[in-house]
Parts: sequence; C-alpha cells; structure tokens
Amino acid sequence: MKVISILLAFLNSLIGGLLILSCVSAGESLGWISFKSGAGMLAIGSGILTFKDSVYPVHQSRVLLNGLLLIVVGVSAVAWGIHWSIVSGDMKNTVLLFGGSLFFQGLTSVLGIESNEARG
Repeated sequence: MKVISILLAFLNSLIGGLLILSCVSAGESLGWISFKSGAGMLAIGSGILTFKDSVYPVHQSRVLLNGLLLIVVGVSAVAWGIHWSIVSGDMKNTVLLFGGSLFFQGLTSVLGIESNEARG
C-alpha cells in the first residue's frame, strides 16, 4: 500500500501544481480560484508529507489525519463533480479524476498505517 500511496502522492502533487498554475490567468470567480488553489496546495502538502514519511518516519497521527482529510476532500470533490454534471450537463472528468485520486491516496495512506501496525 505504501508504494501505491507514494505513486499517487507524486501524481497528485503534479496535478496540484497544474491546478495552481491554471489559476494564474483564469478569468473565473474568486471562489472557484480559491477552491482550485486550496485543492492544489492540499495535494502538494500531502505529497510532501508522504514522501517525507517514506524516507524518515513521521508521527502516525499526522499521517492518519492527513489521510482522513484526503478521503473527505476526495469524496467531496467527486460528489461535487457528479452534482456539476447533473446540473449543467457538462461532465467535469478532471474533477472526478482528481477527487478519486485524492480519495485513493488517503485510503492507501490509512491502510498503509494499519498494515505497518499489524506487522510491528
């Protein structure tokens, strides 16, 4: 689970950076820009924490809280993407993909903690 979590952390960090860069010249509402920037910063911060945990162990409560936050944000993003698709008729595949990826990164982080505790 740890390898999958590290791979997803890398991909989510790249996508988070692209989300932040897409806000530079966006002519969108302030709420949407702040949501995209916040999701990008969360993905990058979670990626840094995951990489740091793979090299030097981080306190497990911090990793657990981060994983649970990723699960909540991922499910919320997927639910919002489905809502957006139903209301507007325009399918937001990027929101669904990024939300699902955040969810699975959080899930693999939490399951990785559980498997480490079971072994040790």
